[in-house]
Amino acid sequence: MKNYIVKRITILISTAIFMSAFLVAYLESLLSNNILPELSDFQCLIVSMIIVIPFVAVLSHMVLRRIVKPIRNVIAAGISMIEGDFSVQADETLEGEVGLLGKTLNKLSVEFYRNVSQLYIEKNRLHQVLNSLEEGMIAVDENKTITHYNQVFLDMYGLKEEDVLGTSVDQVDALDRELKELSQAIEGKYSVMKNGARDETVLRIIIASIEDDHNMPAGAVVLFRDITELEKLENMRRDYVANVSHELRSPLTSIRGLIEPLMDSIVTDEEDVKRYYKIIYKESLRLSRLVDDIMELSRLQTSDAEIRKSSVDLSSIMEMVYERYRMMDEDIELVYDPVELPRVYSNYDRIEQVLVILIDNAYKFTPKGGRIEIRTDVREEDILVTVEDTGKGIAKGDIDFVFDRFYKGDRSRTKKGTGLGLSIAREIMDIMGEDISVKSQEGKGSAFEFTVHKEM
Repeated sequence: MKNYIVKRITILISTAIFMSAFLVAYLESLLSNNILPELSDFQCLIVSMIIVIPFVAVLSHMVLRRIVKPIRNVIAAGISMIEGDFSVQADETLEGEVGLLGKTLNKLSVEFYRNVSQLYIEKNRLHQVLNSLEEGMIAVDENKTITHYNQVFLDMYGLKEEDVLGTSVDQVDALDRELKELSQAIEGKYSVMKNGARDETVLRIIIASIEDDHNMPAGAVVLFRDITELEKLENMRRDYVANVSHELRSPLTSIRGLIEPLMDSIVTDEEDVKRYYKIIYKESLRLSRLVDDIMELSRLQTSDAEIRKSSVDLSSIMEMVYERYRMMDEDIELVYDPVELPRVYSNYDRIEQVLVILIDNAYKFTPKGGRIEIRTDVREEDILVTVEDTGKGIAKGDIDFVFDRFYKGDRSRTKKGTGLGLSIAREIMDIMGEDISVKSQEGKGSAFEFTVHKEM
């Protein structure tokens, strides 16, 4: 019944009119003939209508309430759905339009609830994705008002949620400086990539415009990527290449400068030829040491580098290295007081290598008549080995860089060496889980220290 409600109301109205007319006629006849014969027919009619109409109206109201009640049920279900409560259901058992409306509303409620739940899930998923990004991110609308952001972005600029949400980019001082191209990118519907800076942080800023379904500008997404470490690595790479090139060029230039006169028979004296060959041989050894040190450092710096450790007699290493250098005639006093040391858990060859690097380094920068002392200090968990010299020391501004690749205290690079020894020593100590450090005062000497853990 498509017109169920209309028919019920029509029947109600017709019934009310019929009953009213019947009752009015009946009462008018009863009043005029029996109860109030002294009244005229018109007066009896008026009295009958006064009596009948309220009664019929009350009865019609009661019936109409029963007809309207299902409609109120449907309205209540609709209001609850609008307010977000999808548990209220309309009555589907009624006939006609009301029942059909109830079924439609309940189906709409289920679909609406499913869509709202899906949107909530998508919102949470988007929130998790944004906060899992390593880059800072904001999204803005066509008016440059911030609509989305993540925690990384807030941390980068030291902002709070209330500082950005619903706020125009122009009202945030730090962003206003960084995103001057934002308006052009939105209006022109293109992307922009630039570098910015925040304190000591270098940022790569990427602005990508967003379009709506009519290909009209709808805003933009901005990514803030911290590339400070990448910049440092790039600078290190450039410095590394420059240093390697410089170190390789020196012996190669010397060798070339000596070979050319020999090839052109400019040098013919036998003694001079031998001297040239001797210099060429030394330069080739220098070149070989440089290549060996570069390869050694590269091996140590690989992620899978491993040094096998075992029980080691540290005393034998100390005494062997000391005897080796004690025989050198360098006019430098080498001091070491041999003592019995507990066994350590380390690598024999690597400890020897580090000790040799530190003593070699001390000899390079200690003038004749100077003094080099090797000391050991047995502590609770480890043994501290110290190589101290009375050389020229290290400038305060250079102490933080002495373990860097190709660092040389001698800026003129007249001293022998590749500048990689201390870097190799640090890498060895790091891999073995030990510490190495330096204390120095310019003009008074340096003291290099490293730890070796005892055998447990």
